[in-house]
Parts: sequence; structure tokens; C-alpha cells
Amino acid sequence: MTIKSNIKDLISLSESPGWEVLHKTMEAEILQLALNMARSSEMTQQHMDFQRGAIFAAEQMLSMPTKLINKLEGDLSLEDATSRQGRSERTNDGY
Repeated sequence: MTIKSNIKDLISLSESPGWEVLHKTMEAEILQLALNMARSSEMTQQHMDFQRGAIFAAEQMLSMPTKLINKLEGDLSLEDATSRQGRSERTNDGY
């Protein structure tokens, strides 16, 4: 797969109805975990750390398509710049 097709696929994913359902479900789960932490007075430190980790992982997953799109767009720009530089060096060597 090319970088451009990966970007296109990730954009399609992030705009799809399925992603919207997943996003809303995960946001509700994150909220529930946070409320459970706030309401539980007898939660051990280990359990609180686990809940925090779960919230962090869920938030990271929700932002994954956007982060990957940004990374791939940067990779594509770098690839384009590198290929242009290579072409200009070959052209300039012909003096």
C-alpha cells in the first residue's frame, strides 16, 4: 500500500458511521471509568493506576486515525521533497 492510499483509507475510517459509533461508545466508557474513580472511596492505588491507564489507552485509540494521518502526510511530504531533491541533483550534475 502506498502512503497516499493509507491516508485515504484513514480519512475514510475517521469519517465513517462505524467510527462514529465506536468513538461515542469509547467516550461513554471513558466517562464511566472516570466517574467510577471519583465515586469509589475504597479503590487501591493499583486499581486507580489501572483505571488511569485504561482511560489513557482509550483516549490514544480515539485519536489514532488523526495522528496516523498527520504522520503519513509528513512522511509523504518528506518523500516528495527527497525525490525532488534527487531529480534536481541529477539535473544540476549535467552542467
